[in-house]
Amino acid sequence: MTDISATPATVWRVLTDVRRFAEWHPTLSVDEEAPELKVGAVVSLRLGGGAAGEQKFEVEIVQLEPERLLVWEGGTAGVFFGEHSFELEVLPDGVRLVDVERFTGSMAESVIGENREALEREYRQVGWALKEMAEKLG
Repeated sequence: MTDISATPATVWRVLTDVRRFAEWHPTLSVDEEAPELKVGAVVSLRLGGGAAGEQKFEVEIVQLEPERLLVWEGGTAGVFFGEHSFELEVLPDGVRLVDVERFTGSMAESVIGENREALEREYRQVGWALKEMAEKLG
């Protein structure tokens, strides 16, 4: 969780402008031209370092509630499949970002178990980076 001193609209604008992830996100960027974000859209992402190393992958937007919830998922069902949610909770002086990722499949437990601390550190870094960008845009 990360508390951000910005409006939900500002945080949402930063979070959903995936073409500009490389400007603030510590590890993710868009690998190809990003589509309009809507349920069913597929986004090609590039992971540049971190616990998972360098890789390309696609996610599908499965939930989208403006200024409140963005959920994407991707991977190989039954082997290693992830669902990543970004929820915005309105606070009296800003927004709380709740960033949750759940993995399932035969490899999930071992992969996540080996990398849990690094992943948790990376999620905190993402929250801080989003906070910095949103508060700068104010």
